[in-house]
Amino acid sequence: MRSASAPTLVLAMFFALALCSPASAAHTPRSDPPVTVGIVLFDDVEIIDFAAPYEVFGTAGFGVVTVSRDGKPITTAMGLTVTPDHGFADAPAFDVLLVPGGDVGEAQRDRALLDFIRQRTASARHVLSVCTGASILGATGLLDGLKATTYFPRLGELAQRYPKVQVVADVRWTDNGKLITSAGLSSGMDAALHVVARLRGEDAARTAALQLEYDWQREGGFVRSRMADRYLPRQLDTRIRWPADLAITQLVSFGDERHWRKRYRVTTTTAAEALLARIADGVENVGGWTRDGKDGWRWHATADGRRVTMALATTPAATAGSYELELTVAVAAAAPGR
Repeated sequence: MRSASAPTLVLAMFFALALCSPASAAHTPRSDPPVTVGIVLFDDVEIIDFAAPYEVFGTAGFGVVTVSRDGKPITTAMGLTVTPDHGFADAPAFDVLLVPGGDVGEAQRDRALLDFIRQRTASARHVLSVCTGASILGATGLLDGLKATTYFPRLGELAQRYPKVQVVADVRWTDNGKLITSAGLSSGMDAALHVVARLRGEDAARTAALQLEYDWQREGGFVRSRMADRYLPRQLDTRIRWPADLAITQLVSFGDERHWRKRYRVTTTTAAEALLARIADGVENVGGWTRDGKDGWRWHATADGRRVTMALATTPAATAGSYELELTVAVAAAAPGR
């Protein structure tokens, strides 16, 4: 068998290194990274909100450090203990500051945290919030007069709590120049890749996305607030006379832009028909929905020029004293030209 020539071996080694080096570089500490990212951590932070962008920035070759008020370990929303690299007092300079979300009730009232974010925003090239991290940025006043988005169920809360912020519902992220906000959870990956594109070019962002095996959609992608459940009656839950002994557990909630399905396990002494009647009264109190017939549990409404149908049904459950309640939403296709 003929041995490979020296040039052939060199080329083989080059391609092997080219294929393997991105994976290695993503996890190799860099003493002089071209861009440094600082991630703020606090108790009850959501893991994916900081970990997913961390992976994106690390894969792109950025240096990433984590900081908390005192540098002591924090406990995430799911109970994971994380030890930050720095406290606020000894944190290095950042090109990018990342503000993740989670349960931010305490964080958005933490004066030291808010002051740190304001101070570091002045010198950062970009500040990125993920999910409900937008509420923390809102509390700093930095989003006043700017566009922002957040986790789908918290859009209304963000708008109500910070009325000077222009809340945008149907996007994956917003870009105001320096301040960038992303929607819920995995949206932080998209926004982080957007930041990579802003700082190093789109080729660098697409290269990082490919290394992560992530289907990055530069101008689109999945937007949670466009799903069919956005048409469910608002405040319906508060308009229903729920039985005092009611215990309810969500089993299923999923769909797409045209259909949605929710299913719950209900435990109560109130019969299924009686509970459906109470829910029907609640729909009447909300308004905007027309019941299809007197005996069925089906309604329709018009929204965005489309017919939306909502239906309820119950089925017996295996557990004694309980049954399952299912709610479905169907959205008609848009008329031609819309």
